[in-house]
Amino acid sequence: MIQKKSSLYNHLELSYIVPVFFNQGSSQMLDNLLKRYSNYSSELMKRVQFVFVDDCSPVPISLPKDMNLNILLLRILDDIQWNQAGARNLGVSQSHTAKLVLTDVDHFFSEILFRKMLNHSIPRSLYKFKRVDGEGEKMSSACNIFFSSKSVFFKTLGYDEEFCGSYGFEDVMFFHFQRRMGIRQKYFNRRDAIVVQKITKDDQYHSLSRDTTRNYQLMLDKLALLKRRNLFECHSRLFVNFNWEKVEERFMV
Repeated sequence: MIQKKSSLYNHLELSYIVPVFFNQGSSQMLDNLLKRYSNYSSELMKRVQFVFVDDCSPVPISLPKDMNLNILLLRILDDIQWNQAGARNLGVSQSHTAKLVLTDVDHFFSEILFRKMLNHSIPRSLYKFKRVDGEGEKMSSACNIFFSSKSVFFKTLGYDEEFCGSYGFEDVMFFHFQRRMGIRQKYFNRRDAIVVQKITKDDQYHSLSRDTTRNYQLMLDKLALLKRRNLFECHSRLFVNFNWEKVEERFMV
């Protein structure tokens, strides 16, 4: 039996998925993002679903009541350090659109980029973005920020949650696997960059250790498996390997 899509989601065309984790003073960075996007064209924003995945933050996360956006807030209940792979898998699995953009809370997309993504056909590639800082200076692109589709995302079974618990390389492995599956990786737009918000790391973000030793070796082991005939040997099959809940869902009025 085919399950029909709820009419609540019929107007949504793009899911904007962001894992968040705050263990210091506040979640002000999330508020800043919401305030900026709530001032964008309502004609655009009514077509976007914002999916925020709270990765078991010690600092409580609540959505300002005056933010008129389509928002889904999920919370992971198990305290797993560096669970970004799991948070992204959860966000994609619970989103309600074919088109996805996966990003971080400290990155802003312009109205121009939103419009171009919304008007784009369902992607068959992974699209990266140019980046600049708040002063307009160029930054290197980030492999954890991309525009794509659910079908492309799941060609490689989503992110491999075997990387969770330690820092780094889950995104690099995801891109390597996608490339071996024949998925093209290119820039979406070279003229309109995304803007990286300046972070006050002492009180606005998190203080987790960034030791990459374990995950770097794990990636090397998986890259060796990726050379075999059965490419899927490189993936652990761990997917949404934790307890979670839906905290809140709202729609634009």
